[in-house]
Amino acid sequence: MLRILGIEWMKVKNYRTFWILLGITVISIPGVNYMLYNVMDNSFPKVKGKSIFGSPFAFPDVWQTVSWNASLLFFIPAILIITLTSNEFTYKTHRQNIIDGWSRQQFITVKLIEVVLLSLLTTLVVVLTVFGFGLLGNKVPEGVSIWSDGRFALFYFVQMVSYSLIAFLLSILIKRAGLAMGLFFIYLIFENIIVGVGRGIYKINAFEYLPEEVTDRLIPQPYLKVLVSPEQSSGWESHIPFYLLVAAAYILVYCLLTSRYFLKKDL
Repeated sequence: MLRILGIEWMKVKNYRTFWILLGITVISIPGVNYMLYNVMDNSFPKVKGKSIFGSPFAFPDVWQTVSWNASLLFFIPAILIITLTSNEFTYKTHRQNIIDGWSRQQFITVKLIEVVLLSLLTTLVVVLTVFGFGLLGNKVPEGVSIWSDGRFALFYFVQMVSYSLIAFLLSILIKRAGLAMGLFFIYLIFENIIVGVGRGIYKINAFEYLPEEVTDRLIPQPYLKVLVSPEQSSGWESHIPFYLLVAAAYILVYCLLTSRYFLKKDL
């Protein structure tokens, strides 16, 4: 498998689009967080020198804040995954790999590994951004562990794997980058509409377990945290194990669908 990963590296190491999109992904996470940090610090009134939103960029809340902000950028790694996967079909490199001795399962497995590695990279950037804001910009409150609420980094990783696998599945099914990107965004918009209508108008809570809604719920919006009642907070906490279980089930389904389709489809 390491040899195959080495071959995959040879495909992208001189590919300018790959480095541009990867660079945008890495830079945008701390960049967007810094922009929102400035907005929170300078654009809203303060009470006794403190923001009306509390201290979202100080430990332990910074874990939730940075993870939620970074999750807004999910579309950038998704575009990267769609581009790289679609190129395999555009330039017939997937067919050449099979001719050179790869099995179909090896090909699809290495692509899934790439999705996980990209999600791990973005999660690492999130963690580094957390420490950048939490340690350099704020004093750690006495008695507070810097790792408190570090679970939000895990939730972010699960969310990124889920979004990325949807992008990967679409690119395998459609094989054309532009169309796959368009359908990816249409699907996400459509799901948000369904969730909004279903829960807002018809009060059907089951819609919160749709594929992307369930991962979004792992990281609640952080800026109005001071307005959340203890009952609401405890209710969210109690749902975390089930959210994670449902998210893991979806991820497994994405992997199985992708593998089964590629193994059965004509090259």
